[in-house]
Amino acid sequence: MVGRKPKITTSKNDRKYQRDRTQKMIDSTKDMDGIPNEAPKYFKGIAKETWERLAPILNKSEVVKISDTTTLEMLCVNYEMAKKAYNNLQKYGQVNQIYRTLVNPVTGDVVGKDFCGYKRNPSTQILDAATNKIKSLAAELGLTPASRAQLLKLSDDDSDDGQSMDDILAGSGDEF
Repeated sequence: MVGRKPKITTSKNDRKYQRDRTQKMIDSTKDMDGIPNEAPKYFKGIAKETWERLAPILNKSEVVKISDTTTLEMLCVNYEMAKKAYNNLQKYGQVNQIYRTLVNPVTGDVVGKDFCGYKRNPSTQILDAATNKIKSLAAELGLTPASRAQLLKLSDDDSDDGQSMDDILAGSGDEF
């Protein structure tokens, strides 16, 4: 069975072994580059914008390194999927009507359509799955309130611009 994730902290209020482990991790990765601020070439639209908003913030933590690039990529891709699924739900609703087409067996002409009920819009499942992945990946990168609080303790930058994660992901209020 897998235990808890190690706590990343430098706070004097936390246990010494946690602080020592965190300091050892910081020291052992100090020569590693951070995540590139420029999104991967194949990213377009929402995923690219999300990357370019998050990468500078993650690089300030000094904990997220180039080896975490794949995690950020998946976060950006899932964020784009969630946004597109949500837009689809807004346009088409959570359920779709189902009809059976009635065809004349002799001529092959369509003679009518019978209402058969409703079917769940597949975008509901896409949104659900993407949301769960975003939550997990965001925690890995220190973007949830709890993990962000731990990473902020590691940052030498004491300034807080008051931006929430929603503000960061949404940008300057522009719609994706």
